[in-house]
Amino acid sequence: MAEIYVPKIKQVTIKRDDLYVLIVIEDRKVLDLPWDAALQLAKAITIQAKRIEEDVKHSQIIADQALLMRSGAPFGITNNPDIIAEAKKEAVGNTFLRKNVSGKGIGGPILGTPTVVRHRKI
Repeated sequence: MAEIYVPKIKQVTIKRDDLYVLIVIEDRKVLDLPWDAALQLAKAITIQAKRIEEDVKHSQIIADQALLMRSGAPFGITNNPDIIAEAKKEAVGNTFLRKNVSGKGIGGPILGTPTVVRHRKI
């Protein structure tokens, strides 16, 4: 794995030069990439940043996933099996969710399909 170490970065600029993407730090060109390599680098950075975000927001993701599970939503917000297992425990054990999402409390499901009723003019 290649590393680029730049101490005390003050200004980073990303520019375009014909078919290349340039990364300039404090008026010095640090990286010069063809457009396709720049897209691959951006994708790799995004993937790693999202993994870190998932680690940082671990408890909030568990709470949100538990709410989705309890409400019966057919989708989730993570594919991480450890977080899903914790969310299952939370969905079963959290009394607030059991009370308010089970249909007995304020957040219960609404049954039926909304319809538009037209009134006849008399």
